[in-house]
Amino acid sequence: MTTTISASTGLTLSFGEVVTLVSAVAIAAEILLIGLFAGTVDLGRVTVVQLLVAGSLSLMTMPIAGESVPSFSWIWLVAAIGLGAASCLIQLTMNWAQRSVSPTRATVIYAGEPVWGGVVGRLAGDRLPGLAIAGALLIVVGVLVSELTPRPRRGLRGS
Repeated sequence: MTTTISASTGLTLSFGEVVTLVSAVAIAAEILLIGLFAGTVDLGRVTVVQLLVAGSLSLMTMPIAGESVPSFSWIWLVAAIGLGAASCLIQLTMNWAQRSVSPTRATVIYAGEPVWGGVVGRLAGDRLPGLAIAGALLIVVGVLVSELTPRPRRGLRGS
């Protein structure tokens, strides 16, 4: 399934690319909203609501994605509890940190997440093609460049 953006440019996006763009907008909105309200709300409550909403939406979309809840297993239960606790800690830390970090700087910090994912994946034996590594590098560099501010020129006073 592809979507044509403009007939004159011939730019087409696959379903996965459209979903990625929509997800990026949702994550940007989350970062902006956390930055706006982090200093004025109870972070524990916000974190609980974020995780409950994300978990509920994930469960509701399972049938659409063709997924099912696995049969009971102590290993799955322990893994779910561990991942849930880690998610709570991570989200609470992110919400707390955004009290003192602007949404723009938070985005730069979050840009490191896929880098570490790639490093850990590489250590685990994954091999990405050169084009994927180049694309990832361009994304990270783009985020970092967007944080640069131009320096004022010296010596150009009303020439």
